[in-house]
Amino acid sequence: MPYTKSTIASAFMRLTLLISLLLIFGRCIQEDPDVFSLKPGDALPEFSVEDNGGNIVSTATLRGKVCLIAFVNTGCPDCRKELPEIESAYQQFKDNEVVRFVIISRSQGYESLTEYWTNNQLTIPYSAQEDDAVFKKFASQNIPRIYIASPQGIIVFTSDDSSNVVAETISTQINNLIKVPE
Repeated sequence: MPYTKSTIASAFMRLTLLISLLLIFGRCIQEDPDVFSLKPGDALPEFSVEDNGGNIVSTATLRGKVCLIAFVNTGCPDCRKELPEIESAYQQFKDNEVVRFVIISRSQGYESLTEYWTNNQLTIPYSAQEDDAVFKKFASQNIPRIYIASPQGIIVFTSDDSSNVVAETISTQINNLIKVPE
């Protein structure tokens, strides 16, 4: 098949268009410098929320305790999948004075969160947050997020929406911190 000027010109135009699209969309998938999440070794940020029992949970009240802080929204399928795992771990430690669990909702109000807790027999303390202000101190996107911190307020374990955390992993992390002398 002979190549005519129009065939070559058409192929060149297609190649130019393809390269242009790759350059444009390649910029879209570059990492966003504003995307962040706290990681192991980082200190807990300053925050304060009230849980469903009327208790203040803050960076200050968590000092001296091993803590698990999880951010969820019950409309999120991955969050619904991880909540029973967190509940199972919570049941192991709920009577331990040096361990504290709190679930903080991201942009979910008290009524819908309480209804979900009741319907699913969850007993983990939670704090309903209508916005994402507290969440943004820990990460810029994606839930569920789990943070486990030492009594000194240093994050030692994190989990995000790309991992499926099980109760055993949570329990192991917490037990390791309980055994470490302060």
